[in-house]
Amino acid sequence: MDVIKVSKKFSEVCDEIRDGSYESIEKLDSFSEYPHQAAAVKAAVAYFDKDYETAIDLTCDIMPYWDEWYYSNVPDEFMAAMVFAARECGKEEQVRQALIEERDRTFAKNVEKYGEGKHPRHKYCNRMLEYLDTGIMPLSNELDYKAPAAPKAVDVIAKERKIKAGDKNKLYTRVCVEGSPEDAVKLYEEIKDGRLSEYDRENAIIRYLFLNEDVKALQVIERMASDRLWLVAAPTQVRPMVFFEHPMMHPFLRDDQSLERIKKASFTNTWK
Repeated sequence: MDVIKVSKKFSEVCDEIRDGSYESIEKLDSFSEYPHQAAAVKAAVAYFDKDYETAIDLTCDIMPYWDEWYYSNVPDEFMAAMVFAARECGKEEQVRQALIEERDRTFAKNVEKYGEGKHPRHKYCNRMLEYLDTGIMPLSNELDYKAPAAPKAVDVIAKERKIKAGDKNKLYTRVCVEGSPEDAVKLYEEIKDGRLSEYDRENAIIRYLFLNEDVKALQVIERMASDRLWLVAAPTQVRPMVFFEHPMMHPFLRDDQSLERIKKASFTNTWK
């Protein structure tokens, strides 16, 4: 199965949907040459509209065709969203069967490179089956953050790590590792309007949640949505599907008001 490169016109429709146009979803039906890509777009919209049954059905339909996407994070993100949704709406058995079928399809895939049963997607299906049964995700450790027993002061970290004055991004990264969560989020607030990586913002969310500052954590998630670093994988990523891979974000994805804020933030591209 070959990777599918969609046309410029299809990508433009995806852009419109990503920018918040629900009217443009109907345009997808005119692209009969991209049935699986159109289904993925509709599924992404449905997940963020909490239309979980539709989203799951569409995802199950496209699972045999994941190789049409170049980047592996696309199927991973959709499968994580599918399991999240199944646990929310009671479609566990449908999703279990779909995951088992995909696992079987990939058992002998690229054997010369990976070996039997060692293809990355085969392993990920097993992780998703575990998540389906236990609620434990691959990134569940982000919920287990513990502040350093003896956090170093910011000025001590800067001196020991020889961080230049004014290099607050580098300082923030080191404070996240060696300093207190209070100092880390204080530094984050000073640099939050700059171009930060997803990892930097994830670190801020983890520490805000540790400090019971859920409102601040949601603001970071909104900024991640508007940064659109999640878009780079494929035009069909019209919503930040990667958020479903983060259990620390799940409470916000369940809450209607928070989810609406996240969607609206994703309609704005901060990095234009």
